[in-house]
Amino acid sequence: MIKKILIGMLKPGMYVSDLNNQWVPSNNASRSGKIGNQATIEKIKRLGVTELYIDTAKGLDCPEALPADEQKQIQAQQLESLQLQSDAGTALKRVPVSQERDRAEKRYQQARTVLDDVLNDVKNNQPIDVAAVDETSEELLESLNTNENALACLSHIRSKDTYLLQHSINVGILLGIFGRSMRLEPTVLKELVIGGILHDIGKVLVPDSILHKPGKLEADEWEEMKRHVTYGEKILDVTAGLSDLSRSICQLHHERLDGTGYPRNKTGDQIDRYGRMAAICDVYDAVTADRVYHAGMAPDMALRKLIEWSVFHLDKDLVYDFIRCLSVYPVGTLVELTRNRAGVVVEANRRSPKHPMVRVFYNTVNRHQVEPVLVDLSSENAKYDIVGTLDARQLNLDVTPFL
Repeated sequence: MIKKILIGMLKPGMYVSDLNNQWVPSNNASRSGKIGNQATIEKIKRLGVTELYIDTAKGLDCPEALPADEQKQIQAQQLESLQLQSDAGTALKRVPVSQERDRAEKRYQQARTVLDDVLNDVKNNQPIDVAAVDETSEELLESLNTNENALACLSHIRSKDTYLLQHSINVGILLGIFGRSMRLEPTVLKELVIGGILHDIGKVLVPDSILHKPGKLEADEWEEMKRHVTYGEKILDVTAGLSDLSRSICQLHHERLDGTGYPRNKTGDQIDRYGRMAAICDVYDAVTADRVYHAGMAPDMALRKLIEWSVFHLDKDLVYDFIRCLSVYPVGTLVELTRNRAGVVVEANRRSPKHPMVRVFYNTVNRHQVEPVLVDLSSENAKYDIVGTLDARQLNLDVTPFL
């Protein structure tokens, strides 16, 4: 039986099935195996792990822990509660995704070009073109204001070879979506998006052999990886035209409320609201992306993980706000429907989270693709209802062509 336990419950002889630290940017320790001694437990603690999963069929039990299936049921109830709490006042403009898609794609590609130029400038010890980043952030926000789902769809079409570019832009987009849902002032929104775009700029100074290493990072390599934050701070500190808020996103996005983050192990009130928002957006995009060292999670599973991590690491209230703004069926989620069909969410519906826009393309009984059709589940004429979610990888499906 799989159970989730706190790190303080872990003992030699238990079998760890999941370290529950997927946001760590490398497989710095084996994620599964039997605990041989206390030294191994201390090593896991140093990774910032505060909760993990054990397999009682392969090692010692922990009677006081809840079985994982019961915990998943609790998480499902929490997500259901968030559905009922969804704020109709922040409902999305119902401009169809199809109308905004082409313009959003041009702006997304332009943002990649601008950021690529910025990274090359940093490599060549040249100043950052802040005006170009500023203009890009305004264009991204304009697209979000028209229909944020268009950019949300594009953020799920990824390439491992350009992870740094895509991740940085995606975090900017997510911060824009998050900030809009919280009705932040336009100036603050733009500063958040700029901060998201530049939050990982320090990684350009991390050696490629470490940044793209597919295997385990050694201790000294991991320390160098963590230095990307301080590298980024130094770059942005001498960059004229940036707000303190934008700079703070770089400084704080890896800090955690319980002090297990880096580079300064800040806790609680030492991390402001925008830093906490950045941490959530950074983690969500990182764990849903395919990397050289792990496969990305489905969006709905990532939301469940955010709830778990909000116990210690992330701001719980903001995590729930984030889930509400993405909807409990975020763009990119593969949903199982009635009438033996499945489809991918292409437009979330914050007003009625159980009724997103879905591109139906799969027969769940015969297990083959069918002619894709776009269905608005909020329509009175909709033939389908959501039954649950599916794991695209288990079905050997790629949903990106249907986004």
